[in-house]
Amino acid sequence: MVGFAREGGAIVSRDEAAELASRWLGVPGDVVELREFDEGWVAFRGVADAVAGVLPDRVGDARVVVDRVTGKVTSWPPLPVEEIIARSRGTEMRRFPTDIEDYLRKSGWHPGRSIPDEDIDRFALHLGGLPARPRATFGVVDETRAVLREFGGLVIDRPGWVTWAMQPADFDPDMALVGGLDSKIGQAITPIGAMISPFNTEILMSEDGRVFYASEAGHSHYLLGETFDWALVRALQGDDRILPWVGRDGQIHYTDFAGEPIDPATTRGPSSGEGLDVAEEAQHSTDQRDDG
Repeated sequence: MVGFAREGGAIVSRDEAAELASRWLGVPGDVVELREFDEGWVAFRGVADAVAGVLPDRVGDARVVVDRVTGKVTSWPPLPVEEIIARSRGTEMRRFPTDIEDYLRKSGWHPGRSIPDEDIDRFALHLGGLPARPRATFGVVDETRAVLREFGGLVIDRPGWVTWAMQPADFDPDMALVGGLDSKIGQAITPIGAMISPFNTEILMSEDGRVFYASEAGHSHYLLGETFDWALVRALQGDDRILPWVGRDGQIHYTDFAGEPIDPATTRGPSSGEGLDVAEEAQHSTDQRDDG
């Protein structure tokens, strides 16, 4: 089965690694670049103007890691290759990149921070009393309670770039922006905060932990990240301007306003996709692109 150990534990060859990676990346094997390390290969799309013998290390290109022994392919966000290698080796890594943690600490966050559950309960009660369209499904869903406990009430700021104001706060969510996502995706949602700079945008979390932007512009609802931590990193890194959008049928469309494809890997955290069979993951990526 593609993505698992060969019979007898045979080692995956470089050519086999390129073939496995090409299926996930959706490109021919001859344009897949490989960076070998002791546990396998980091694979990514090659660039036409790459200097001979120099592998590109651009943030913005999708990455996968092919295990040398099992052939299992795991998806990674567009991180530098050396960081992926370090994480794949089990090197201890910080929860957040150093610069992101600096912004968070300056905003009042610290490891172990926790606001009282009573504050979250009051917010949930207040949220239930806000006017909303009929049958809207709002509330503090289980997945969001831990996020609000750790980040609630903070104004998370990268000066001159982006500012998130987290609930509970002294302002109400813009229910005109919030409404509709719940019915699209078939899940209850929680407005966990707002991006107050540079755009007026609500930040929403669904029951399955995904984080969305809700805006008056374009398609109204956009997927920022599969997890809160990764969504926060993307926002503070400025990687939240071109996002996949949510269709009326609840499908995520990985295309921008011009119809150009958006790589699904950009919405996933570093550990997302681990343990998935590469054939299943490749088909998922293809299906999502077809929806666009």
